[in-house]
Amino acid sequence: MATSAYNITGEDGKIQWIRIDDTGLQDIVQKWSKNATAEIKAALQRPIAIANATAAHIRDRAMRGQFATTADAYKDRASAGPEKRKSYYVSPAYAAAAGLGKQTRWKSSAEMHRAAAARGGGRITGGMWSGLQVRNYGADAAVVEFSGSTLGSRSTLTANTKKVGGSYEVTLSDNGKLKAKQVRELMRDEGGNVTYRRKPRLERNNLKAYAVFKHLGVGLLEPRQDELDAIWAAFSREAGLVITGIAGAQYKGDAAAGNSALFGAIVREFRKR
Repeated sequence: MATSAYNITGEDGKIQWIRIDDTGLQDIVQKWSKNATAEIKAALQRPIAIANATAAHIRDRAMRGQFATTADAYKDRASAGPEKRKSYYVSPAYAAAAGLGKQTRWKSSAEMHRAAAARGGGRITGGMWSGLQVRNYGADAAVVEFSGSTLGSRSTLTANTKKVGGSYEVTLSDNGKLKAKQVRELMRDEGGNVTYRRKPRLERNNLKAYAVFKHLGVGLLEPRQDELDAIWAAFSREAGLVITGIAGAQYKGDAAAGNSALFGAIVREFRKR
């Protein structure tokens, strides 16, 4: 799956998705636990189908700036540094990807996002949605969640190190045992400058989603009521088809209810399985 990059800002109670590209968001990652037997997979086919369709639907809705709840306004204030000169900081890698050049210090997150929108068309990397996945929860259910790690505002380049032969640092653990850790030193180039890894350290996507909930009050994967109605209607239709099929009768259930797009997507997922 190719990575699409997104981030969000809250402005006067609204959320704006800042888009880099549209590739790689067609398929939802699906994973099974190591102990998922063939019987478990067969039993969870319908919950997995519902989860797949719902995950894709909510993701696409979010891309249009539509959520189950209204976002809080972004707090236009500094968050780090000395008390008298507090600022909002982003990593050099994040600033470069956002089209902000080398500027990593801002008065606030809101100011940084406004500058990114003005200078680069609002192009800020992230890729959190590329980590959206569906997995089984034991033998009982299917779960939709963010997984993996992508570039974030705190993604920094880490220095390369090497082991120092024969040198160890000895410490005492909490239970009173001695621990020996080999000493490492910074690697430098011919000019004596510290060398860094080519790619910055990434941030976990589930923590990014939590940060959105914490700062903007939005649960990114929270379904709307019409979507819950569609899930129940599609499940009821599938159950009715199974029961009438066993009985050799014709199903005459209710029409689609709730969100018609999601209802149709779930029905199509059922047909694949």
